[in-house]
Amino acid sequence: MTCSFLLAADLRQFWRSNTLPAAYLFHADAENDSSAQEAEDSSSSGEVWDLADLTLQCGRKGDAFKLALAWVYYGSAGYETRIDNAFAVAAQLASLVQQNSDLVLVSENPPPCLQVCFYFAPGGRLATDELNTRRTRTITDRLLPRDFLIDYAPGDHGLFFRVVIGLETPRETVCRLVESIVELGKEL
Repeated sequence: MTCSFLLAADLRQFWRSNTLPAAYLFHADAENDSSAQEAEDSSSSGEVWDLADLTLQCGRKGDAFKLALAWVYYGSAGYETRIDNAFAVAAQLASLVQQNSDLVLVSENPPPCLQVCFYFAPGGRLATDELNTRRTRTITDRLLPRDFLIDYAPGDHGLFFRVVIGLETPRETVCRLVESIVELGKEL
């Protein structure tokens, strides 16, 4: 998908085809946010300003050249090694979460993809949906000064942490992340 382009004469068609309110991507307060109506109004006038809704990848450009160069550099075996390592780091994070009595794993272990989802839940007990959501947002915000940029998504018990592992994510980073989340959670 990152190496393909789809061109069309009508930009509004892309907007209508790709627009989907996704709570895990856009964290605006629906009651106070008029961006959805503004986007609808602007699309009918022929102008679309929200680039995230124009593409299948939330506004990313085609990455074919970067992929081609990286493939020449790493080769198939190199990519296999990098991907295997990323899955190992994701599995390590899932295990760290499972082993911590203040976290509740939402994902499978080992994860089927490179993201690990979990709640902060002191003593392994989930709170109300509202409190879980407030904790998750607060901890996520407080992780930024510690050089962690993670996301959250809606779940059955409010918002939960959604950590995406990259091909370059070191094992030490996920250890520090779990320690930081638990430490910040206990400060709440």
